[in-house]
Amino acid sequence: MHIDERSDEPIYQQIYRQIHDGVETGAYPPGSRLPSIRGLADDVGCSRNTVEAAYRMLVAEGYVASRPGSGYVACDLALVSPSAPERPVMLGEPAPCARYDFTYGDLEPGTFPAAAWRALTDDVLLSVEGVGCDAYNDPAGEPELRAEVAWRLTTQRGIDCTPDQVIIQGGTCSGVRNLLALFDPRDVVAMEDPGYGGVRAAVERARFAVAPCRVGDDYAHFLDDLDASGARLAYVTPSSQFPTCQVMPAALRARLLEWARDRDAFILEDDYCRDFRYRERALPPLATMDRDGRVAYMGTFSKSLSPALRMNYLMLPPTLLERWRAVFEGAYAEVPWLNQAVLGQFMHDGWDRHLRRIQVRNRRKYEALTGALREEMGDRVDVLENGTGLHLLVRVRDGRTEEELIEAARAGGVAVYGTKRYWARASAAPAGCVLVGFSAIAEEDIAPGVRALTAAWFGE
Repeated sequence: MHIDERSDEPIYQQIYRQIHDGVETGAYPPGSRLPSIRGLADDVGCSRNTVEAAYRMLVAEGYVASRPGSGYVACDLALVSPSAPERPVMLGEPAPCARYDFTYGDLEPGTFPAAAWRALTDDVLLSVEGVGCDAYNDPAGEPELRAEVAWRLTTQRGIDCTPDQVIIQGGTCSGVRNLLALFDPRDVVAMEDPGYGGVRAAVERARFAVAPCRVGDDYAHFLDDLDASGARLAYVTPSSQFPTCQVMPAALRARLLEWARDRDAFILEDDYCRDFRYRERALPPLATMDRDGRVAYMGTFSKSLSPALRMNYLMLPPTLLERWRAVFEGAYAEVPWLNQAVLGQFMHDGWDRHLRRIQVRNRRKYEALTGALREEMGDRVDVLENGTGLHLLVRVRDGRTEEELIEAARAGGVAVYGTKRYWARASAAPAGCVLVGFSAIAEEDIAPGVRALTAAWFGE
């Protein structure tokens, strides 16, 4: 352990970094004991609190575990799955007291890297020198965070963009609302049907007409509906269509871009769940195929970091960026400076390992859920999924309604969720189809939860 007291890097971060790198490289093999807090503090000549802060970060990020009687030991990164307390009771539809809650959208308690976030918050506040807290910040977002987002879009998703094109927003619906300010209120917005109800509501609250474009089982009618809509903006989720989990075919993506070019229209590509793929590699985003400046790209931090932070981003093509600057000149940033500054640091220092840990955890949950459904329910249900996202749909074949299935599950202590609200016309929704999420439930609760659901639905 080498500590440079002349370095600008705090000692606890130097300790954290060296142990983290040792676990990553195998210098600390899985299960190997680390120095005690007291022993390491004595060795490097610092306080125990300093060492403890470093160890807390390592534990929170899954690199180190605290074992009674053994002290701190290195974790096996291939099996990272931090333990979490039982999920608190959800206050919404459908079951207020469900033992097994297959909700969608929330994350499993313990997912948020609280110790690392706290340490970075201290660093940001200690580094403030008359900037950030004392003035209104850039309405497009903190430059450091926008640079981190742009770098990842360019290097990891193949989207040719600059930090100037990235706009930090306060959530998906807020981003959609602000984007609509660049259009004429008489314009029509096309949306996939079924589609995300939150966006539909945001469009309708802005007094824009919504044109549903049927997705169905194969996108067969999507382009016909789009051509007939007269829309100037199309909202799509091509990498994992919500809620059907379908992936938009490459040929349709090319035709969608042609539609935008020929109709002088734009596309809002919501790539909300691109990081979670369990079978096949993702197709390139529409934004990488766009040669005419017709695609606005949207990403979020809610599915991998925290939905409570209310942060996402837009990447705007040049034409829309010019409109944005004209409309929002003199506006104030929606997301607090401190949250943006800390996230920018976290993306630079710890984002990749955090995301890798969440991807591993969700892959295991996906495999546990699909395996348990096949084993327990067999051919009595259709499991609709494509190896993407954080949920799947289960369609029961015996003719029961969505409401009957939700009520039966509730009586058995299981929460599953309705899908009718995602269709523009509820009558078009398939009968007996419910949404089963796995982002918030603990992995060890999935198999018993599916058994309880099987008993509730089929009397077993």
